[in-house]
Amino acid sequence: MIREAHLEAACCDLVAEVVRGAGSANLKVTGLSMFPAIWPGDVLTVRSQSPDLLEPGQIILYRRNGKLTAHRVIRVSGDELITQGDCVPSFDQPVHASEVVGQVAGICRNSRMVKLQQSLGQRAAAWVLRRSAWCTRILLHLHAAVQRFTAVPE
Repeated sequence: MIREAHLEAACCDLVAEVVRGAGSANLKVTGLSMFPAIWPGDVLTVRSQSPDLLEPGQIILYRRNGKLTAHRVIRVSGDELITQGDCVPSFDQPVHASEVVGQVAGICRNSRMVKLQQSLGQRAAAWVLRRSAWCTRILLHLHAAVQRFTAVPE
């Protein structure tokens, strides 16, 4: 268990170094906190960005406690950002500028680019999903069924 935590922390450091050195990195999403804007399996393009240029509505990647999190900026207050996952009912602990890895510059889903800006439908869905785990499960099952149905055999 301790070894896994060390490996996760090392991966976070590696991603941060790649973004800092190369200017960007692509990461596959595993969590649900930004659902429905970002789905599990989506690939995020994260670009290096100065924290003082970040604005509400943008999605950032930050690292904390050996984990990477991509959440939407809600408010900027000096050197701290208030963030929240679209599907999470509460704000995150304030994110210090030093924790910011970069800004999400692109979302790729099923080999197609997805808009970064939330549509009215996504905002409405996020509002419902923040309040209903049952609706989240149903939507995920529907998504999985569509993926199986539309998958191209190799």
